[in-house]
Amino acid sequence: MFTTTNSFWNLPMDKQRAAVFLDRDGIINADTSILEHPDRICLTPEGIDALRNLGRRYLLFVFARPDFSGKRIAPREVAYINLALDKLLRNSGVDILEWCVCPRALKDQRGCIDSDPFFLKQTAEKYGFNLKRSFIISINPQDFPATEALGIFSLFLLSGPSVTHLGNLPDDRLVFHSLEHAASWIGKHPIPMVDMDRALTDGACSIKAGGLVAFPTETVYGLGADAFNHLAVARIFEVKKRPLHNPLIVHIADIAQLEQLVDEVSPVALRLINRYWPGPLSLVFRKKSAVPDIVTAGQPTVAVRMPAHPMASELIRRSKTPIAAPSANAFGRTSATSAQHVLDQLQNVCDVLIDGGACRIGVESTVVTVTGTKPILLRPGAIPIEDMETTADTSILRKYMLPMENNPESPGMMNTHYQTATPIHIVEDCLPFAGRTDIGFLLFGQTGDTFAGPTRNLSHTSDLKEAAVNLYLAMRELDALGLKAIVSKLLPETGIGYAINDRLRKASFKPDGFDSQKD
Repeated sequence: MFTTTNSFWNLPMDKQRAAVFLDRDGIINADTSILEHPDRICLTPEGIDALRNLGRRYLLFVFARPDFSGKRIAPREVAYINLALDKLLRNSGVDILEWCVCPRALKDQRGCIDSDPFFLKQTAEKYGFNLKRSFIISINPQDFPATEALGIFSLFLLSGPSVTHLGNLPDDRLVFHSLEHAASWIGKHPIPMVDMDRALTDGACSIKAGGLVAFPTETVYGLGADAFNHLAVARIFEVKKRPLHNPLIVHIADIAQLEQLVDEVSPVALRLINRYWPGPLSLVFRKKSAVPDIVTAGQPTVAVRMPAHPMASELIRRSKTPIAAPSANAFGRTSATSAQHVLDQLQNVCDVLIDGGACRIGVESTVVTVTGTKPILLRPGAIPIEDMETTADTSILRKYMLPMENNPESPGMMNTHYQTATPIHIVEDCLPFAGRTDIGFLLFGQTGDTFAGPTRNLSHTSDLKEAAVNLYLAMRELDALGLKAIVSKLLPETGIGYAINDRLRKASFKPDGFDSQKD
């Protein structure tokens, strides 16, 4: 059974008087662009439900930036829009106590949340709540230093172009796919630092006892066990229904643990390690005999990764052992990029679920074998191969593009993988299917076209990193709608686009030839 914290929503109000501060544009209003007129208000039922749940236990405050992206909106227009939003939310049972505006164009910037948190302290005094038990949900990392200095816990929302700000966000800040996911997390972690520490302790105790733990990494969620406990590792294969010939990746927290697993680290491997670890790169080495054969599917090699996610690293350190972990999903299905995705597929099959929000990258790690004279790319990921070649000072062969052998050297090399229950078809053009309501569409960029069926746009701005973050979420959402099929074009073959297309090709039931009329 998964262990979880007690639901905060059942606590008496007097046990927790605190607040949640929310960015207006991109969080309250689903549209991430600056809101210039009430006609552009975009409230989702899921977002309203999330606000209603938060409002049961927290005081709610919203802040707006009228000069976001350098475009100044007059204070009267901002007030007019806020009034319209407030009315819509109140009619839905959501009470926003105050709508705060950041007056950046004014000389007195004490109302600007990302520079001087004066209004936060003023608000806390006015309403009598504890800032150190409060939260901020924003799409702007610049908001966090000032608010965190007051003890407010920050949550970052992966909303549209906000993904481009991830590089400015420290690794230990949690990110979420949506407001409802962030609100749910707050409900389960009312004292976040204490609650997360407890989850890590429970996870480490479970690993030491031979249990299974689902945990976040920067790529996807993993389902982990002590890499040296062959019985615990066998449970991974059992609960995932994973073929025994498909090897696992072993996760480590420091180089000393690498020495427990491999005999030799070549100069090329060392250059890649120095550049990309910790990070989304798995390297395949010759293994030591101490590594159980079940981890490596009987092969003489082992794939190793040092994850960058602080919660993954801390879990490994506390467990005091390398952790073998494939993605935390049923075998062959779409990988989990949030704790809810883990629950959807692996409910009640492992011992502890550590909820670390959403995964920042969204596709599995790059896998490169470094056992021969030339490194070989077995699975593309977030790291551009051209960058790796520059770092390795040698060319890298692309084996992932060849047909799979009977015994894959790493995960992700099966010809079919990452699949939804609804058939996915790769097409040259989505327009021939545009009139069908029984087909879902995975889109990329501004198309200007209208589709009768449900759509999910991986990135309206044609940002490949944003597309990777949204890929599995979008696939899962369309899969849940009971459609006849999902169609998608391939994305540009550059950067992380190689990894996205690799996942789409392997998820596709029919790579080509899907007929808009016959099928």
